[in-house]
Amino acid sequence: MTASSLQRGSAGRVVIIGGGSSAALSAVRLAEQGFQVTVLEKASQGNGSSSRSAAGIRAQFGVEETIIGMRYSEWWYTYFHDHLHVPAEGRIQPVIRQNGYLFLYEDPERAAPVWNLRLRREMAAAWQGAQEHAALQRRLGVPVELLGPDEIGRRWPHLDTSRLIGATWGPEDGFLVPDMIYREGFRRAQELGVELREQTEVLGATVGDGRILSLQTTRGPVEADWYVNATNAWAPRVSQRLHGMSLPIVPTKRYLYFWKPARPVMKPERWHDLPMTIYGMRGAHSRPEGELLLLGWGCETEPEPDFEDADQDAIRPGFSHLEGVENFGYAVVQEIAPFVPFLADAGGLVATTSGFYGMTPDGNPLIGYDAHLRNVIHAAGFSGHGLMHAPITAVLVTALIAGEGSGGLVRLPPPFERYTINLAAFDPARDFARSQKEAHVL
Repeated sequence: MTASSLQRGSAGRVVIIGGGSSAALSAVRLAEQGFQVTVLEKASQGNGSSSRSAAGIRAQFGVEETIIGMRYSEWWYTYFHDHLHVPAEGRIQPVIRQNGYLFLYEDPERAAPVWNLRLRREMAAAWQGAQEHAALQRRLGVPVELLGPDEIGRRWPHLDTSRLIGATWGPEDGFLVPDMIYREGFRRAQELGVELREQTEVLGATVGDGRILSLQTTRGPVEADWYVNATNAWAPRVSQRLHGMSLPIVPTKRYLYFWKPARPVMKPERWHDLPMTIYGMRGAHSRPEGELLLLGWGCETEPEPDFEDADQDAIRPGFSHLEGVENFGYAVVQEIAPFVPFLADAGGLVATTSGFYGMTPDGNPLIGYDAHLRNVIHAAGFSGHGLMHAPITAVLVTALIAGEGSGGLVRLPPPFERYTINLAAFDPARDFARSQKEAHVL
């Protein structure tokens, strides 16, 4: 069966492999379009990165297709309960908190030693790039602002602005409630007739004439017209089992830390309204998490391509907050403390969590057809941004299956119908040496 013959309402059969947010929202959209959908999850829904995410969402990116997609996702999450027909008792809490994203940039004259010309050039280039990205974001409808140090200090007086040259501020950005996304997504999907098979692992595939004919699973064979690999950090091994292409996704461990104030450092309402803040060009970041402050920073960990599910929560030596001041968590605190002085003496780290990023060479996801199998679509490799991508991923996956990507362009649904996304930016077989690298991978 060809893509053009599987139009909406045709009852084409789709199997989605994976039980996270991208799978849940793709299942809903496909079912709404008339497809018969089965979701296969080898453990339980939320088994992977969706339940371990820092849960940020922003439109402050540097690649046009991602900016457009994130504008759509932010809008979609704003009306999450309506889109998924959430019952009244489940609508008490919104799924998105639009506290904003604040990217802080350092002044090379103030923050870099005179002798370190390389660091000075890098800081100057980071601020110049931020201004260029902000111009692109505004052209695409993102209400991002450029702020000077005085304005930053006026809005967020807890920040030490003495080393800053400026900031970009996206007031519509924020953070999400991860478990609500996949749980309500699968609830709605099942209302629409989607079959969710948990504890069902894909073991292999029968292939003929460049197509998958059926899957072999731990609960027997499964046949469909289309197969979607939505397993993110697991996607390379799943593609191998499907006899699909080699996916350039590297599972990389990331850690999150939780800092608890020993005394009040600001009024509770100001605390809960704090934005996701990124400190300097190296990407250390924080946001409120209830009474705690969630801290994160990209670390140079070795890729773990053969990780097991249990490895997601394994805190490697040198990364637990319980190990004393020599662990990576305190390095994060030290990185942020020059910008947030109260971190140095007003509390301490109380928890460490971890999970895997599915990193791609350019920091952009893989959303598109397999290079070898005509009826396989990959939707993975989100490089830490899977939750925020999930709504737009559902749109693109559905368009690919329904044959609506004319000329490689997908027009977004209302109210974003004036925008199109060029699928070449996310093509799993793209030339990564020439693709546009995403500058803001945290």
